[in-house]
Amino acid sequence: ALAFLHAEIRPGIDYLLDLLGFGEVVLGARLVVTGEGSLDAQSLRGKAPVGVAQAAARAGVPVVAVCGRRTLTDAELKAAGIEAAYALTDLEPDPERCMAEAGPLLERLAARLAADRRLAEGAA
Repeated sequence: ALAFLHAEIRPGIDYLLDLLGFGEVVLGARLVVTGEGSLDAQSLRGKAPVGVAQAAARAGVPVVAVCGRRTLTDAELKAAGIEAAYALTDLEPDPERCMAEAGPLLERLAARLAADRRLAEGAA
C-alpha cells in the first residue's frame, strides 16, 4: 500500500481525531478530559490520551486524564501534555474493588477534578 497506493503510516489516534473533527470541536473548549484504563509508560508510545493531549495543545486547551491506575510521574504527564491525572486507585487501592465499584469511584474522581479546576481557575 505504501509503494503502490501512496499510503502513509500514522498513529491510529491521529486518524480517529481527524475522522471525528477533533481539531474543530476542541476550539473554544476550556478543558479536555481523556481517559484510559492504565496510564503508564506504554501510554507515552502513541496511545489515545497522549494523542488527544497533543491535539488539544495545538488548540491551546489544557488536558487532564482519568484512569484506572497511573504509574507515570507528574513530570512524565506534563511532558506528554497532560496537566494532571486522576486515578481510581488514588481513591481505592484494591484493583478488584476499583473494577467492581468503577461508577461510584468515577463520580468521586469527577467531583475532585471539578474542585481542583475551580481552585486553579480561582487562583489564576
